[in-house]
Amino acid sequence: MRKTSVCLVALFALSLAAASVSSAQTMPKPSPEMDKVKWMVGNWQCTGKMMASPMGPEHPTEATVAAEMTLDGAWLLAHYREKKTAQNAMPVSGDEYWTYDNAEKMWDRIAVDSMGGFATGTAKGWDKGAITWSSDGMMGGQKMKFRDTYNRKSFKEISYVGEIGSADGKWTKGAEGTCKK
Repeated sequence: MRKTSVCLVALFALSLAAASVSSAQTMPKPSPEMDKVKWMVGNWQCTGKMMASPMGPEHPTEATVAAEMTLDGAWLLAHYREKKTAQNAMPVSGDEYWTYDNAEKMWDRIAVDSMGGFATGTAKGWDKGAITWSSDGMMGGQKMKFRDTYNRKSFKEISYVGEIGSADGKWTKGAEGTCKK
């Protein structure tokens, strides 16, 4: 019984010490660079097309995007949801997280989709209203390289082109679209 009491007191003391150390530290603030994507927050209506691939024929797409700042403003989170139509019998859903890494002076991105695909990548930043991501990931059970470019037409309209890299270094357009607030 005495050993149990001593262990409980020691555990309680360690918990208090850990709490005092963590309360003495301040949470880091999101990078000021995150202000550059706050215009994307909101609800968007998107139209576009998926190009023909081994996963299916070319077809038009309609989607919604709901974007928000999350995790105390450290990340932009966008929820992409395609609408099921006669031409798009297998709509895709996906989520993307964007943040800025002050140490590397780069943007970081994590993307996942409803077909089990994922990608992680980086971008140097916005250049003349566009940001281009270079990513590695998986799609259809295969490792892939992706290049995704978002071009801001205005603060209420953005276009998108997604490309897939081949082993010989060539890029093929996989999808394109335009979203409006």
